[in-house]
Formats: sequence, C-alpha cells, structure tokens
Amino acid sequence: MLRSLTTKVLFFALFGTSHLSACRSRSADSIASELDGSWLSSCRSRTDQLGTNYFEINALTFSGANMTSSIRSYSDAACKIELSDKPILNGVSTYSTGDFTLGAGGARKFDSQIQTLTITLTTDSYVALYNATNGKSPPVCGGGFLKNQPKELTAASCASSDALRREFAPRYDIFKVSGTLLYFGYLGPSGSASDGSSDSTRPPALDPSYYTKI
Repeated sequence: MLRSLTTKVLFFALFGTSHLSACRSRSADSIASELDGSWLSSCRSRTDQLGTNYFEINALTFSGANMTSSIRSYSDAACKIELSDKPILNGVSTYSTGDFTLGAGGARKFDSQIQTLTITLTTDSYVALYNATNGKSPPVCGGGFLKNQPKELTAASCASSDALRREFAPRYDIFKVSGTLLYFGYLGPSGSASDGSSDSTRPPALDPSYYTKI
C-alpha cells in the first residue's frame, strides 16, 4: 500500500502490499468481508523532497485478495484544492491477514506486497526529475516517463532503482477494523525495529490515523 513520498516516489504505504496468497479459513473469510469495499484516509500533511508542505488523501479498495491504492495531493488542510503538479500514483497489491490476535489492541497480521505501481507525471519538471535528465542521479526505474502518460512499474522494471525497489518488497504490518474505521500499524523509519520489512520488525502498535469506510 502506498503511504508517503520518499526521495522521488511515494511509498504506497501505498502500506506494504501482500506477498502471500490469501489462504482463507472461516475466520479469514470474515476478515476479508470486513475489509472488502473502499476506505478513505483523513487529509494528511506531507513534505516533498524539495521541503514543500502539502496534503494528501489515500483511497484503498479491497476486493478478494487484492488491494488498490490511489493517492491524490492537495494544497489545503481540508484537501479540497487538488494540486495539479504532483505525481498521481495508483498501486495494486496482494494481501493476506493473520487469523489470530496480536497484543496491539486486538490487531491482526496484515502482510502485503505491491504488484504494480502506475505513476502519472503532470509537469515537465517532474518528468525531468524522474528521467534524471540533469545527469545528477540515475533515472527512476529506467526512466522513459512522458508528461501526462501513465507509466506502469513492476518489481522487475525497478530492480536497479534503489529509490523504488524497496517499495516492491513484502511489507509486514498489523491492522484493526473498529466499526467503520480501519487502522494500520505505526511503521518506523527504514532500518528500525518496527519498519515492517520482516515478521520480526512488524510494528507492535497501531497508528492513531485511520481510514473511514465509504
């Protein structure tokens, strides 16, 4: 799942996205039905690689063993005025859930892995940045980005891109549904004891921010 913008690209979060096919016991089926549908994050403050503050909303949709994520950026704290210059990101992930309760307030395991990430660049400056035409850094996932043309990225096409390769790795998270609210784990920075990069670094606590079912 995608969550925030790192260096040149968004983490889908998009959340990690699942590497396990969804094997479903009866309890797993009930969890899947609990997640199925669309969820919208609150309006969240972000800072881009140039140090500019902006806001974003992440929309998640669960269907079967798949999760899609779509991130849009805004200039205001109410997320009413969409920014036309920010990259538009859409991700497709697979996910699976654990069928037992963890210690984090009734949370369960949530393992995910991004399968495809589609990026649309709407300005010449971002096209130049992602294609690295200035020669100061390697292009993102081989470059080849065109203005207003969606480009689909995969783990294979980004194998040599340090900026994005990590985003296609499995993510080990936790989640909890409370009524119409969906919470995920509080992920620490990369390399920390709670960064979600392995089962042993799965976050132990829930993030207080949440998604609302729509």
